[in-house]
Amino acid sequence: MSGYLWVDHAAPEHERAARVGGRVRMPQPRPPWLVVYEHPGRILVNRWPGRLLLVEIAPAESAPEREALAAETARIRPGAGYTHAVSVDVVAELSPALPFGPGGEAVVRVVEAARALDEPTAHRLAAARDPGAADGYRSAWRRWQEGSRPDGPGSPVGSGLGLLHQLVKAGAQSRGGADAWVVDGDGEEIVAEPWASAGAALREAAVAYGAPDLLDSAAGAALSTAWNAVYGRMP
Repeated sequence: MSGYLWVDHAAPEHERAARVGGRVRMPQPRPPWLVVYEHPGRILVNRWPGRLLLVEIAPAESAPEREALAAETARIRPGAGYTHAVSVDVVAELSPALPFGPGGEAVVRVVEAARALDEPTAHRLAAARDPGAADGYRSAWRRWQEGSRPDGPGSPVGSGLGLLHQLVKAGAQSRGGADAWVVDGDGEEIVAEPWASAGAALREAAVAYGAPDLLDSAAGAALSTAWNAVYGRMP
């Protein structure tokens, strides 16, 4: 069986072994497993940067390994879009933009901006955000939910929006001031301004450039206003 494997800094031993023609293998046939997806769009990318590999699942090397894998895969619901493996052979390295859909290259540019976001830039994004961007963003979500949605992470750009949220939070924590965090009514710590509005502007840009078919021209212009003002218009 062939499929797709995402590797990142959470498992540096995988990154070292993940070369074309090489084999990535877990030390024991037990969790954590290698997660092999049927399609790039199903991948949950929750760390950045990372690498996308086309792989083939290697045969089990022993009876205990076969038994452990059989028991594990029996627990995966049909149609889940992924399976678990102990070892895989790397066939090719692919663009890490593929999990974010047809407009994934644009989403990657926004993700890289979120990864480098600092407080002065967050202020610029927040100040430049169009007043109509939030409504346009909600309209894009409704159109996506009403349409024929591909299987995978629940977003118009795959797991890109969740990844952006995580990166903005990490930036606020590492590069924001003492007031970059506030406690909401539920007792949860959330990012304060300007980080909250900057994060919204980046997510709006990801939809504007990564899923433009969900927007009319006015909404597209509103969602991309802050990005264009700070980083320049994408091609």
